[in-house]
Amino acid sequence: MVIGILIALQINNWNNEAANKRDEQNIVKNLNLEFKKNRKNLQESIKHHKQILSCATDVMNLIGEPKEVLNKHNLDSLLERTLDYRSYKPSQAVVLDVISSGKLNLISSDSLRLLIFDWSSNLEKNEENYLTLDESNQDLVLTYLIKNASMKNIDNYGILQWNKKTKLYHDNYNMSQDIEFENVMDNHSWSILNYIMALENLENTMTRIIEETNKNF
Repeated sequence: MVIGILIALQINNWNNEAANKRDEQNIVKNLNLEFKKNRKNLQESIKHHKQILSCATDVMNLIGEPKEVLNKHNLDSLLERTLDYRSYKPSQAVVLDVISSGKLNLISSDSLRLLIFDWSSNLEKNEENYLTLDESNQDLVLTYLIKNASMKNIDNYGILQWNKKTKLYHDNYNMSQDIEFENVMDNHSWSILNYIMALENLENTMTRIIEETNKNF
């Protein structure tokens, strides 16, 4: 009778282990798919923000140039482009379910579990860097442009598409000779670069998670 009970317990343990193994395989597979999709979107976001930084660099290079040089470029269009930053919001349905449900313990790979914790931490840092960029834009860039530029002319190249410039007199040349404008754009460029670096750090963690999950299914 005792032997029968022991056998039954052993079979039950085998069944539980087999079920846990199946659950682990499903979790790892779903994590792999989620992070592959996220990485594609993240790479597009990095590319987008590098283009924004390039436009900010073009603006910086025009500051202090003579009027005939400035007139060869569309400063309003460049400025609109530098304002087109976006928050990166990845899909987290799988990873949040794994963490909140306690299923993280089913993952046998120590390195994968640590990478998931790193991902959550890096995502928080990324959001902090985005907020720094947004606050810098709101408090410095837009505050300056509202006083010294034509927002209608700038927004003409964005979603508003006025198709007409302001009827009021405005000349970007005076702004391009202002040290405050240079300082504002320098700070904005730094904030954009800082955000790009945070996104690239996310991409690195994401790639390592994908590589780790590829080993397990």
